Amino acid sequence: MTEVSTGKPPHYEVEYDGMLAIKICNGLRPELAEGTPECYTQLANQCMDANPSNRPSASYIYDELSRWYNIVAYSAVKDENEFTLLKAFQSADAIIPTLSTELPIYSKDKLTTNEEIK
Repeated sequence: MTEVSTGKPPHYEVEYDGMLAIKICNGLRPELAEGTPECYTQLANQCMDANPSNRPSASYIYDELSRWYNIVAYSAVKDENEFTLLKAFQSADAIIPTLSTELPIYSKDKLTTNEEIK
């Protein structure tokens, strides 16, 4: 979800190694792009919850994404909350073309040995 928001893979700016894995286990999470709708940010954060039992089910994620799609694609707005959601996604759509998706070049070998982790 962060890659969809930013156009860049999570943690693209750091070496994929044991230290990154430890940081992720200790709570490091990738950032979402500025202007990402709050509902999307909340769902992304739920999906990245350290406790797997707190994460939403695939069917819940599908239902939410489908609901958002219908609101945005068809302007299927039933109430003020959905109108706010529509405006948030329209605003994010305006920001997307301004985001840089250019990545620095890293070596293809991002794996490290256990000795490097120590």
